[in-house]
Amino acid sequence: MSDSTKYFIYASLFFLVSSLFCLPAYASSCWLGQSATLSLGTSNAQGSALVSTDVIADCYFNSNQPVTYKLCLVADSFDPVGSTPRSMIIYNPVRALLNYELYSDAARTFKIPDSERKNQAQCQTFQFEAGTGNVSNRLKLYGQVLPGQNVPAAYYQTNSIGLKLYSAYKVGSEVPTDTEALANSNTGNNNLIVNSYYENSCLIQSTTDINFGAVDQLKIPLISSGNIQLACPVGTIMQVSLNNGINAQGTQRRMRNALGNYIRYNLFRNAHDDQPWQGNTFYSVDNHNIPIYATVPAQPISSTGQYSDTITVTLTY
Repeated sequence: MSDSTKYFIYASLFFLVSSLFCLPAYASSCWLGQSATLSLGTSNAQGSALVSTDVIADCYFNSNQPVTYKLCLVADSFDPVGSTPRSMIIYNPVRALLNYELYSDAARTFKIPDSERKNQAQCQTFQFEAGTGNVSNRLKLYGQVLPGQNVPAAYYQTNSIGLKLYSAYKVGSEVPTDTEALANSNTGNNNLIVNSYYENSCLIQSTTDINFGAVDQLKIPLISSGNIQLACPVGTIMQVSLNNGINAQGTQRRMRNALGNYIRYNLFRNAHDDQPWQGNTFYSVDNHNIPIYATVPAQPISSTGQYSDTITVTLTY
């Protein structure tokens, strides 16, 4: 090979390498920079308040043009396992779970999915000017303890929730699609801790009115029933009392109409009507659903109209 040929090859190689370094350069990636904690505060049988926290997604890009990101957040619950609902756990005095949900919006319309349901994620769009460099994006995450749970009073916490960030970007004004972001296998990962204290308190959740219906005369007894729904932590010792109402004559409960006439009635703790609810007496109960049995004995009616009475229920624990 002649010297002139060698010179030509070397010159060609030098030109190729130079052209590579002259190309416009940019790079982009997103990650979850820190673990997050979502404290749902105090909870009880009515659930908890809706609480939020920020999940910080850091993105880096080096471009001489604007960049648009699509970010999608999912959460995988490993300990305890579950996605709908999710659970916190205690181990003492017994193993128990407290259920909650994670949402991507304050209206609780969209739940945060796990990886298997990532296509349900509510992705967000962020746009940045050229040359911004490192950018921190706040992804709002909401949580709430679900109502209707009766569990031991204790401090509940998750052991392991894996947050996963799917992302995609495009240079310029074009916006990446959710599908493009969720198809990216290079995810940002970190952890989330959720906790709540289920308080040692009891609630009278509801009471059912007792309705004896409409009658012309009271020649035969009337029978009806209602119930009291309680909500207390598991293991709570409960006592309930009923007063004699607002129309009582001594210990005899009575209903009254607008004309000031009365109809006598009685309340019982069992369907056989042989365990009366004595007024202002506390009875131990071991069930959160307490039936109330009621009878109206045969008696003369002085006048027509709607008869009613109001009973006060008191719960101690």
